[in-house]
Amino acid sequence: MKATITAWANAAWRWLAKWCFTIGQLLWPWLEKLTSKQENTLKENLTRDEARIDALDFGKDGDAALEEARRLADSEAERRRGTDQKAATYLPLVAALIPLVLTLVSALWEKKAGSAPIWLNMLLLGLAVAYIASAGHWAFRELKVGVSHEPGLTDFEKAWGVPHPSQTLARRLLLHTRRNRDGVNWKVTCIKMAHEYLLRAFLTFSLLLLVNIGWYLAGPLIQTWLSAPSPVLTTPRQAIAAVAEVDSLAAQLRTTEAWTVLDNDCRRRTHGRAALTFAPGVVTTPAKIPLILRPAKGENGAAQNIRLDCAGKAVGLARAWFIPMRLAGLKRSPGLPDLLAVSATNTVVAITRNWPPTGTKDDPAKLPATLLQQADLRRDGKGRPIVLAITAVGPGAVTTP
Repeated sequence: MKATITAWANAAWRWLAKWCFTIGQLLWPWLEKLTSKQENTLKENLTRDEARIDALDFGKDGDAALEEARRLADSEAERRRGTDQKAATYLPLVAALIPLVLTLVSALWEKKAGSAPIWLNMLLLGLAVAYIASAGHWAFRELKVGVSHEPGLTDFEKAWGVPHPSQTLARRLLLHTRRNRDGVNWKVTCIKMAHEYLLRAFLTFSLLLLVNIGWYLAGPLIQTWLSAPSPVLTTPRQAIAAVAEVDSLAAQLRTTEAWTVLDNDCRRRTHGRAALTFAPGVVTTPAKIPLILRPAKGENGAAQNIRLDCAGKAVGLARAWFIPMRLAGLKRSPGLPDLLAVSATNTVVAITRNWPPTGTKDDPAKLPATLLQQADLRRDGKGRPIVLAITAVGPGAVTTP
């Protein structure tokens, strides 16, 4: 019984090691270092092949042997030139990808592109950069100057110093070709590694785009999945702290737009390690435009839901109505969704407080989905209303001790 368990455990361990090795090679391919025994075997093979070449007898047709030896030498040289050309092609490609990476970093960091979380975008982008750098590294290694064996003056002197020069020259050509083979094989290995890393860089960029497209299309479902659970107040200390935080947020929301208040609160709670981030949803065309925007005849309205997150935790949800025609030409500010990034003046229209409840039927220990709600109206330089944003502050904005 013990032997059976041991055999099963060994088999399971080998299976796990095999799959870990396969997955590791799939994510980050590497070359296994030759053991001392393998290195000695390669040296012995070279020595044995050199002895076999020296022992060859081309007495039947020395000229034909010389011609075939030249063909083999030219084939090996062509293989070397082919790898050099591919490496020289890969390096400009790697250099061309650097501006693309810088543009993507700027666009993703400032939320000008991509709707997926910044940490996920940066993780995929960092992996793509690592692949690109490794591809360049292997391409440079391929172009590294190495030893090359070619026929020289000594070979011709030795060949024409014997009765049959063509036979000796054929053997010398074959000897140089065999000595060059290991170096050319290494160059081929380098170019294969560069190709593997470039392929993974391309696939990572494709995955980055697919993730952002999928995140954008699945925005409503993601907002539901990532909604912060409502904490329950179990001690008087937690209740007092929660009321104090809601009082502080309510006082600030009376004069300042909600996203600015929540951003300052997020930086305070995380000691400056995190700032408020935005996850805009799909822009829709509502049936009615709020009258407070004073829509003119022929002006179409639009609406968008924007989730407000602090350190990966949902703290609020803004519903914004706007008239796209009025946003055109206005100066933009980085870091905010397009409809909130325009230069405008803000007016807090109303603020509603839902907690703590005043009635006796509600349990004050359970925080509701909306603690505070602010209606903010934005106007352009001409005084025209351009955006109405109603922000619901959720229980994620409250930290319980």
